[in-house]
Amino acid sequence: MRVHEVKKRSLLVLALTLIVLIFALVTGFPLLMRLFYVLTLAIAGGYLWAWLNLRWLEAHIERRTQRVHVGQPVEERITVRNTSFLPKPWLEVTDLTDIPGHYTGQVVGLTGRGFRSWRTRTLARRRGVFTLGPLRIATGDPFGVFRLERSYHGQQQVIVLPAVVPITRFFVPSADLTGDGQLRLRSQQVSPHVASVRDYLAGDSLSRIHWPSTARQGRLMVKEFDLGLTSDIWVLLDMEAAAHAAQGEETTEELAVTAAASLARYFLGRRLPVGFAASGADFSLLPPDSHGIQDGRILDLLSRAQANGDVSLVQAVARLDSLLTRHTTLVVVTPSAEPSWLEAMGVLGQRGVRLAAVLVDATSFGGADTSALAPLLRTLGVAPYVVGKGDNLAAALDHPVALHWDARVGVAVAPGGRA
Repeated sequence: MRVHEVKKRSLLVLALTLIVLIFALVTGFPLLMRLFYVLTLAIAGGYLWAWLNLRWLEAHIERRTQRVHVGQPVEERITVRNTSFLPKPWLEVTDLTDIPGHYTGQVVGLTGRGFRSWRTRTLARRRGVFTLGPLRIATGDPFGVFRLERSYHGQQQVIVLPAVVPITRFFVPSADLTGDGQLRLRSQQVSPHVASVRDYLAGDSLSRIHWPSTARQGRLMVKEFDLGLTSDIWVLLDMEAAAHAAQGEETTEELAVTAAASLARYFLGRRLPVGFAASGADFSLLPPDSHGIQDGRILDLLSRAQANGDVSLVQAVARLDSLLTRHTTLVVVTPSAEPSWLEAMGVLGQRGVRLAAVLVDATSFGGADTSALAPLLRTLGVAPYVVGKGDNLAAALDHPVALHWDARVGVAVAPGGRA
């Protein structure tokens, strides 16, 4: 029963009782006075009924969820126990929350010394920071005149992180540093990645001895390294409000956030130092880091990011400019159809910064047409990717639209065969 309906009914009953009393006093008619007594007793009895229903109750709630990704369940277990011998015929139990679609309301009846326990499970549909609780127990009288409530426990914060799609390949120009890259070649230089171990040979540096393998094999074993190309990777997410479009529950904002989160995890999984920046209402920035905790930092920032500001992509690139060198790579994720940011990308490319852009196709969401940007990006030396509504994100990020994957050599090559 809705709260405002109960309040309206309570006021009507009280008003009726008052009117009966006034007429009884004015007319002196005994029947009206008896009716007034009946109404008064009914009101007092109903309130006492509701008051007793809320007494001698214990409520426990086990919240198993603090951090989930979009599409994962938010779970709780609620237990309500009657500690008295009086039955509780009607209790409405609700865990108050602002998580979309998460409703835990249930009407239960408890016998004397009885209890009820149940589990709730709701899929998180929207990222953000939400609250669970407090637990509210409401009851009323048989006539529906009164509604009383009590709250149990406090609030608990739940962070719904963006969805992350496993990416198997993402071609991005490398930055001429030893370490990691698209090609895996044996190297005599020390790099962060060990390819294999072999027997020790005269002249090998003692610093290259792999002691765990030496202990297992009973002879000296040394490490062989991969030579690749590595750099600091910056992922820049465009969250300017004017750039984004929505169609129903699906938006360019959510697709862009998912793409940025997936790319960050892809690079971190390859032990590359990843920095993250996002425009929007303000400019958020995380310095590059290759430790696993960086993934959690980025996801936390993305869970709160909203496309509700006016910091443009051009301004965001300008703020990153001093942090980008010829040994860094910038990956921009944007639905913007404005060509103004291309000039800023071109300037970075001339300085030797490696560039890639993930274009979220706003047209598929009813927004501006971004189809003309991919060819322009190619002419600037920027690896362009395009992903739209309903696309398989992993497949869309498999290789740039201007390149195709050559399985014979395991790299992305241009139509002319140039890697």
